[in-house]
Amino acid sequence: MGNRSSTSSNAEGGSPSGMYLTPELQGKINADFEEKIIQSQWNSYRKAHIERYQQRDVRYAQRQHEIQQKRHQLQQQAKLVHDELDRLVDGAKSKLADVEVALEYDMKRLSERFKETEAGGGELCVDVRAELSRCYNTLDSGECQVFAKKLEKCVTEALA
Repeated sequence: MGNRSSTSSNAEGGSPSGMYLTPELQGKINADFEEKIIQSQWNSYRKAHIERYQQRDVRYAQRQHEIQQKRHQLQQQAKLVHDELDRLVDGAKSKLADVEVALEYDMKRLSERFKETEAGGGELCVDVRAELSRCYNTLDSGECQVFAKKLEKCVTEALA
């Protein structure tokens, strides 16, 4: 094609043939062709690499979003559990305070009752107690059950 070295086959041998290229031109065409192939392969590799990178970024963003949602969900569950525990603790503290007040009231009432018993009728069971003590000192403890029951009855009546 416009190459001076290319000649027609009619002029050389009389047989019709195509054009001839110089080895330099043929080498240049081959190099250009190989370069285009290499460039094409490189472009397709680069394109695939960029697509994989973008897909990896998308998957990473999705995982991050899922983790954030799961974290938020767990925080809400933890808040509900903590609120419930706080409510139970407050209820237990309230019940404990009520029991404390009731015990304090009962202790005052029993203390006053014991003071009345000591002042007014503290000597009611002295005789029974003396009899029980004498029984324990002289007899078997099994035989003293009658006196023990008598003392228990006396104390119960005195406290009532």
